[in-house]
Amino acid sequence: MATVVIPLFAVKTLNATPAQVGFLVTCEFLGFLLLGLPAGAWIDRRRGERVLVFSSLGRTAVFGVVAALALAGNLTMPALYALMFAGSLCTVFLGISYQSVLPRIVDRQLLPGANSRVEFTLSLAEITGPAIAGFLLALATSSYVLGAAAVCFGIATVLLSRIRVTGAAAAPPARNTTLVRDVRDGIRYVLRVPMFRVMAIRSSTYNFCNIATTTMFLLLLASVLRLPSAYIGIIFSGAGAGATLGALSAVRLSRRFGVGPTVLGACVLAGIASIPLPFARSGGWLIVAGIGYGIASGCIVVSNILQLSVRQALCAPGMQARLSATMRFLVWGVIPLGASVAGLVANVIGVRQTLALAVAGELVSIVPLYFSPLRRVVEMPTEPESEPESEPAPEPPPGGAAADGARPEARQLSD
Repeated sequence: MATVVIPLFAVKTLNATPAQVGFLVTCEFLGFLLLGLPAGAWIDRRRGERVLVFSSLGRTAVFGVVAALALAGNLTMPALYALMFAGSLCTVFLGISYQSVLPRIVDRQLLPGANSRVEFTLSLAEITGPAIAGFLLALATSSYVLGAAAVCFGIATVLLSRIRVTGAAAAPPARNTTLVRDVRDGIRYVLRVPMFRVMAIRSSTYNFCNIATTTMFLLLLASVLRLPSAYIGIIFSGAGAGATLGALSAVRLSRRFGVGPTVLGACVLAGIASIPLPFARSGGWLIVAGIGYGIASGCIVVSNILQLSVRQALCAPGMQARLSATMRFLVWGVIPLGASVAGLVANVIGVRQTLALAVAGELVSIVPLYFSPLRRVVEMPTEPESEPESEPAPEPPPGGAAADGARPEARQLSD
């Protein structure tokens, strides 16, 4: 709901330009670029389920403030930038802790099914959220819809607080290295394993272009075609429907065609389905573009589920959060850049032309995947890649702190 309401509020209520919408999306993802790497190393030293709850609570508070300011008529673009940036910091810890907690409570061979269920739930929210948002925007002011989004975040926090990790998986592994070394190990781990390396290259290229596609498509519908909010909500709900079908079929497709071929095929089909988006006008072309957007969303969900499952299955147990953080930094860190570049380019050459360039970039991003070892993976890996050997931390001076101000022993005992 929030993914549609926030940009629509900026365009329709605050009269935001394409460049301002691009910068707004930049703020929503800037946290991954700034804090993604240290967050993963920090979460590896904590109980991930607790980080999950507190980060969700922070995001609830951020959207509560957004709704309150909108209700009072005091929400401006600078305030929206600041609040979306605060929300992105919470999302960093939420996303990384979620990906590190799941492999601790689910067997490796069951990861595709578990990730499918998570994606299915997200897809259902993507179906109902935009549709409900569009319907509510037609009935009430956007400030009340923003308030409803904050309430939804609060409910999610309560549900997350019910997660329990028990047994040996509950305690974070004891570490005798510094935070800086852990960050460096995470980067080395991604660069050393060919499968992780090619996933990072492909996904970062795709995300750079995809955020431009999504932002420009929304602007095309809202500013160029001037569609009512309810219609826009229906189109984005179609994307959620496609994502749901993708979540339901990912495991079956991988069993039928193999993991790697399914990922490659899904990415190719997603690129082809996005081609009609820049041609969206009224009538038939708009319907074709909406269907294409839904198909592309479904294919990307299939690809995401299988790539994430392979990554979690190959990752050494003590590296889950650092791998997740490094990948998120590389893959999501380009999103602010993509959104800003798209907004600036659209101000010069136009929204439709920028959308065409973004779709072309998505097609090009498939090339690294074709030449990768992932293409030849048929079944889910059962053996993790070994954890990189860390250099031991230097001995602290007698009676004082470590050279970089860290206290490894204290961290082993904390939490």
